Formats: sequence, C-alpha cells, structure tokens
Amino acid sequence: MTFSLPVLTYDRGIIIHFVLCCPERAEAGSPGIGWKSGEVVATILIIEDRPVNLRFVATLLRDRGYRLLEACGGEEALRIVRAERPDLVIIDILTSGMDGCQFVLNLRSEPNSVQPRIVFRAPAHIAAEAEALATTFGASFIAKPVNPETLLAVVDAALSGPCPPAEAQSEHKSIDSFLRPIARKLHRHTVNLERLNAQLGRGIAQRDAQLEVVRAALDQEIKKRLWAEQELTQANLRLQDQVVHDGLTGLHNRRYLEESLGREESRARRSSQPFGVLMIDIDNFKRFNDTLGHAAGDAVLRAIGQYMLSAARGEDIVSRYGGEEFVLVMAPASQGTVLERAEKLRREVQNLEIEYEGRRVGPITISVGIGMFPDHGEGGQEVLRVADAALYQAKRSGRNCVVVGDKVKA
Repeated sequence: MTFSLPVLTYDRGIIIHFVLCCPERAEAGSPGIGWKSGEVVATILIIEDRPVNLRFVATLLRDRGYRLLEACGGEEALRIVRAERPDLVIIDILTSGMDGCQFVLNLRSEPNSVQPRIVFRAPAHIAAEAEALATTFGASFIAKPVNPETLLAVVDAALSGPCPPAEAQSEHKSIDSFLRPIARKLHRHTVNLERLNAQLGRGIAQRDAQLEVVRAALDQEIKKRLWAEQELTQANLRLQDQVVHDGLTGLHNRRYLEESLGREESRARRSSQPFGVLMIDIDNFKRFNDTLGHAAGDAVLRAIGQYMLSAARGEDIVSRYGGEEFVLVMAPASQGTVLERAEKLRREVQNLEIEYEGRRVGPITISVGIGMFPDHGEGGQEVLRVADAALYQAKRSGRNCVVVGDKVKA
C-alpha cells in the first residue's frame, strides 16, 4: 500500500481541498465524496456529547472548508462511519457511553473496513497519558481546551498522513497499561475537585456571612438616613412654620401679612372687589405686664389671638403685627361688612373671660382702625397705613372703639 502526500488548495489562506492518494479509499468508492481530477473535499466526523464543544469544533472546521458529520455517541458514530466513510474522526477519549478507545477497537475489528484517521481529544490534566494511548492506536492527539490554530494544525497534519490499517494495532500490547494511569489521574483530579469544591463551599458560606453582616449594617444605615431625612424634613417644616407664624399666639406673623397684602391686592384688581384691613390694639396692655407680669400679658395675647382665629372666615388672614397689635385682612368684603365685623370683635373681646393662675384678667378692651382697598389707598401697604392711622385716632378718642380711615384716594 503506497501513499503520496496530499496537495492542498488554498483560498485566501483557507484550505479548501485535499488531493488524497489512498488506493483503498478510491477502490471503495467512498460514498459522499466527489472525485474530480483526483481531488476530494475531506470529510470529518466529530463525536462530541456536549453541544457547546460540538458547535465550536464544527463551526471552525466548516469555515475551513471541510465537509462535517456529527455524532453524539459511539454507536451512532459507527453507523455514520460505515455509511459515509469519513477521512478523519475526532473523538474524546472520555466520551460517555462508548469511550474513544472502545470506539477505535470496535471500528478496527470490523473486517474489510476502510479506516479513517483518528484524532483523540482529552482534558489537559491527563494529556501525557492520553497522548501515549493515542500513539498506541496510531492516532493524533490534542488536549482540551485548545485554541483554533492548534486544532486546525493537528487536523491538517492528521489528514496529511496515511490511512491506518484495518487490523487492530494494539493486539500485541494491552491498553490497560495506558488506561490505568489515566484512571488514577482522573481519580486524583476528582479528589482535588472535591477538595476545591469544599473550599469553595466554605468560602461561599463565609462570604455569605460577611455579606449578611454588611447587609444588616447597610439596612441600619439606610434606616438611620431615612430617620435623619424625616427629622430634617420635619425640622424644615418647623422652620418654614416659624418663618410665617408667631411663636406665642400661633397666628401668622408680620412677614406673612406683608406678603399676603400684595397677593390680595392683585386678586382684588382682577376681580374688581374690595377688601378691608383691620388694625387691632389691646387697650392698656402695659398695665397687665406691670401689675401681673409678662406671663399674664402673654396669656392675654394667646387668648385674644385664639378667639380672633376662631371667629375668622376661611378666606380671612389673621396675624400678629407686633407687641399687642393684630391685623385682620377680610377679602373680599365691603366697608359695611368690615365695620360690622370690627364692632362684633370689639364687643366679644370685652366679654372674654381670661384667667391666669386662678385669677380673672380683665376686662379686656380693644381699639380698631379700618382701611379699605381701593377707597383708602392704591396698594395694600398704603391701606395698612390708613388702618394704622385710624387705630391711633381710636386711641385718642378714648379707646374701646372702631374708627374707619379717611378717604385718601383722589
């Protein structure tokens, strides 16, 4: 039996055809291989029970220009070899079911069969033993994992070699001497994997415990931050409340009043409706502070402030202007309505029963000055000044009375 080296045809660096001078294959006819001027596309059978590995090798060789056949196990592969007569078989020595050694022994025990070239594959940790076993079978060997260039080089070299004979080459020596070291090495590798797996399990458990501690600390930190944010929000709300409210009476303060006057002025201009401003002062308030103390004076301010707030309409603005002075903005309201409200406030304040430390304080009287928009001024601040001037007129008139401001608009 004589063989000549194949002639390789290249297309942009990719091997497309092999000229295989193998008389036995030519005489056998090789179904599925089209001969043309002595040229044939090499057919390769891949035996792989792992789909991912199968796709990798098949795609690589198919892109190289080879005709590919695929099998998941040894029995299927034997049927394909009989029917298709591939030029090369790539098989893992540790293939499940029928391993690579048994496959080759079964294949070469078949009489009058054309033998394909064999490339054994095996994991790197048994590479030395597997390569020696491959040599015994007259096969090529490649360790896993492998890079594409190495795999292609091994396949090209295997296809360049002669077809193996049909008789089993290992009859004169037992393959047990090769399989036993592989088995021992696989056992050691399994033990090592179990040890590493146990270490990994302990590491994972330790990491889980650490992560649980970190998670608990993080949860606590998040709760603290949420609590701090809530406290900050509440503090901001309290500050906002303090900015616009009087701390003693709970009424709006002077700042809020002055901001509100501008809004009420704009609203009154849009609706063409008047509004009134009542400047209210507690008569002889200094006397309460001098005779009963400032605490008693504060009690009087709180009582009058709460009464005015309870008597106000929803649209009214009640504020403490400063000291013993209060301002009531009634919008919208006519002068008659404002005057009627002022007189009612004066009478009911006088009838208030205010106690401090078990003693009745009073009677309390108030003086009221009234300014109207737009009759008494072009803007809210001007109307407020008119109401203030009317209040002083009420004071000069003997207190405990209501005075409407003079008409100053031209």
